[in-house]
Amino acid sequence: MRYRIVWLTALLVVIITACGEDAATTTAEMMDDTSTTAEMDDTSTTAQMMEEDVLAVAEAEGDLGTFLAATEAAGIMEDFHGEGPFTLFVPTDDAFSAYLDEAGMSQEEVFSGAEMLQAIVGYHVVTMMEDSEMVMGMDGQSLTTMSGAPLEVTVDGDTVMVGDATILRYDIPASNGVIHVIDAVLLPPEG
Repeated sequence: MRYRIVWLTALLVVIITACGEDAATTTAEMMDDTSTTAEMDDTSTTAQMMEEDVLAVAEAEGDLGTFLAATEAAGIMEDFHGEGPFTLFVPTDDAFSAYLDEAGMSQEEVFSGAEMLQAIVGYHVVTMMEDSEMVMGMDGQSLTTMSGAPLEVTVDGDTVMVGDATILRYDIPASNGVIHVIDAVLLPPEG
């Protein structure tokens, strides 16, 4: 029994030594394959997002539901299933909560005024493809929103603001546009 263990151990050492270089190569190849797989996963996630429209992508983000509800309450949700291109500056659910608290209104009260809600939602949409590179190059200029009102862009280093909102997440791709997540609800200018 003892000789068998010694013999098997010796055989194992010979095999490992003989295959050492090949094993190292195989391990390196496997690591390359793993990184390629990770890159493919990132690519396939982006490709999957590119197959969905801006509303589906916004829903997948998980913290933009109030904006989607506002779009539906305004009666303009179907508009964003179209070809686009659309650039959506979407406030987080926390931003909507802060807006409602500041306004002293409930979500139901705000959502009951379809015309006002259309103006608010429309002020968050530009009917062009404006990725972060384009927006960052527009310091001091304005974007024309879907509601027709200008939306001023301010850039200070890495901080980009549209109106009074700071962009938190950039360039979330969709089949018909791009989404930038912001930290405040944008209110169109009066008049």
